[in-house]
Amino acid sequence: MKILFFGTPEIAIPSLQKLHTHFSVVGVVCQPDKPSGRHLRITPPPIKVEAEKLGIPVFQPEKVNDPLYLQKFKELQPDLGVVVAYGRFLKEELLSLPKLGYIINLHPSLLPRWRGPSPIQTAILEGDTKTGVTIMKISMEMDAGDILLQESTAIDINETAEELAHRLSIMGADLLIQSIHLIAENKAIFTPQDHSKATYCHLIEKKHGIIHWDLPALTIHNCVRGCLPWPVAFTKFKDEIIRIYKTELLTESHNYNDVKPGTVVDIEKDKCIVKTGKGLIGICMLQAPNRKPLTFREYINGKPIYVGDVFEDVSENG
Repeated sequence: MKILFFGTPEIAIPSLQKLHTHFSVVGVVCQPDKPSGRHLRITPPPIKVEAEKLGIPVFQPEKVNDPLYLQKFKELQPDLGVVVAYGRFLKEELLSLPKLGYIINLHPSLLPRWRGPSPIQTAILEGDTKTGVTIMKISMEMDAGDILLQESTAIDINETAEELAHRLSIMGADLLIQSIHLIAENKAIFTPQDHSKATYCHLIEKKHGIIHWDLPALTIHNCVRGCLPWPVAFTKFKDEIIRIYKTELLTESHNYNDVKPGTVVDIEKDKCIVKTGKGLIGICMLQAPNRKPLTFREYINGKPIYVGDVFEDVSENG
């Protein structure tokens, strides 16, 4: 089984490694190198670095459906195409290029829930307690293709999007191998999705990281978890924009009804306790401008926080 692999970010690496072990990966297609970091150095995508380590030819088209690249892909004579977080739309001519006549995709959600570009972060932001991975046949409609295999997993109440993405990347790689073995043995059965149950997610933007203190503590906790590693949840504190990296849900019965949401109501050794629109939340790790993230105890050694201090909302317009 000869595989043409499409992928770009780090989450695609476990799948490429597994495919390279079990099958023949004849080429890796990823997005072009891009400026990255504070100094905007031209940086290759993580999957390119891994492919070069494995000795696999790499293709980085500006337009993946360019006829010149389609010809190059045909010359590789792949039996099957595999997509894992490539980030570009594949047109029909490319989808039908492999000998089997289709391309499969690893999607990190339990389709038809969370079709779209940010299923992992969205699942956490929306408070889902379960997610998973899906292997599906790519169709012309986004994430609407027939399903071959799915596997579910619980989302821990403190798990971040970064941590969940890593877990799903490992789960997905294993499920991908199972799927391709089924295809190779002519045992693959594709089942249509129930389109009436479809939900959709959108690209995560910086504004999704704004903490609104009048919301429930659980919603704020989910915002902090869902916005790691980007954009990182943020708030205004003493005229500075502070990023929040870790929070703790609290069950204290005192509701502080007469206190404005965002107000610090208590200080403990490892956190400050803040009133929200419903319940209390502990802030355990935070970052001042131009500083590295610190635990609460480390942070207050240089910038004290007192009972009565107030965290404030940041407007979407800055």
